[in-house]
Amino acid sequence: MEALLEQRRLLVTRVGEEQERLETLRQIVEELEGQLDYDERVLGEIDSVLGRDPQMRLEDANLRLRGQRLEAVALRVLSEERGAGNEVHYREWFEMVRERGHQVAGKTPLNTFLAQINRSRAVESVGGRSGRYRLAA
Repeated sequence: MEALLEQRRLLVTRVGEEQERLETLRQIVEELEGQLDYDERVLGEIDSVLGRDPQMRLEDANLRLRGQRLEAVALRVLSEERGAGNEVHYREWFEMVRERGHQVAGKTPLNTFLAQINRSRAVESVGGRSGRYRLAA
């Protein structure tokens, strides 16, 4: 019994440390996404001044959503498709965004999408780890 209690104590400590590390990493990713969005905008402005064809510059980066742009599009789609108070599974929500012609950035776009909506204060998780969300009141 004492061995189990010690194991539990160690796990509780480790879980707390892992949660702190995860939050730190989320903040780093959020800052990096913001910097990337800014740099892409500045690049676009420079290309415009130089008279470069917009098709020539990081075309893929401008089409794929990430960060705050992804959050804004996802919230708009959910609001238009389901409205306030109605639940949706994140996979279905992701498909609604894609069906509207949007592409999500990242090696695994579904994970990028899920990470961004989990950061959003405009949505709330429903039922713990059910994968279901709704617009926050």
